[in-house]
Formats: sequence, C-alpha cells, structure tokens
Amino acid sequence: MTTTKTMKTVIILMLSLICLEASSQSLYKRARTPNYTLEISPSANRTVYGWKYGIRLGVDYKSRIKAGYTRLENFDNSEKGQKTFSGTYFQYALNPKSKFTLLPSLKVGLYDGRFLAIQPTIEGSFEMKENLSLNAGIGKVDGFASFDLGLKWKLNLTR
Repeated sequence: MTTTKTMKTVIILMLSLICLEASSQSLYKRARTPNYTLEISPSANRTVYGWKYGIRLGVDYKSRIKAGYTRLENFDNSEKGQKTFSGTYFQYALNPKSKFTLLPSLKVGLYDGRFLAIQPTIEGSFEMKENLSLNAGIGKVDGFASFDLGLKWKLNLTR
C-alpha cells in the first residue's frame, strides 16, 4: 500500500512539474523574427538602349530567397531601343546577415510585351538603416552590360 501511495505521489509530482514547465513555456514571449518581408524598391537601369526607371515589388523569405515583380520604363521620346521591361526577378542572398549582402539574381521578362529577355545579374545591397538599403548591380542584356541602382524599403510581416 505504501508503494502505491508513494508511486501516486511521484506521478502527481511529475505531472505537476511537467504542467508547470509547459505553462511557463507558454507564458514566455520570445522575440519572433518575421518569416516574410515585403520589399519595395524604386530603381533605375542603364543599358545600351538608355535609362529606364521603375519599381520592384517583392517578397523576401527568411532574408535568403527573394522573388518579385519589376517594371522599368523609358521616358525618352527617341526611337531607339525598347521602351518598357516588365517581368519577375529571383535572388538568393549569399551572406544575408551582414551589412553588405551579395545577391546573384535572374530577371525574366518581356521588352515592350513582345521580346523575351533573360538577364543574369549580380547585385550588392548595402544596409544604411534597419529597413532601408542601397542596391547596385551589374548584368548582361542582349550581349551588353546593364547597370542597376535603387533604394529598397523593407516592410516586416509577422505570421
């Protein structure tokens, strides 16, 4: 009988400790890092066809993988080259936790809604403030060099 009583007491104590541990874990508020970050970036692009200006809207997943939509437009009235580029971009951050991030990227889109363009680029992002960074990149378009410049604002979204 005493072993049954002590066994019940030990079980009750163990369950009480487990419940106490579970409740203390649930009351503890950890700092949550957002899984997704919305990025908005006004940007400029220089190619052999001239300057194009536009915006990029994208999603950053865990500061590593970035994907989104980009649209660039030429406001010049001359007849040379393509006027608009719209498409998607994909980036992968090589060193996401540092102040200067290196981002190999790929842009896939259409020039003037007719010509398919695949643009490999390498981009650097320098974090000026917590949610503001300066982007600069170099790539290749139609066999010629392409230069990108822009600012990026991050809007944190928590799950």
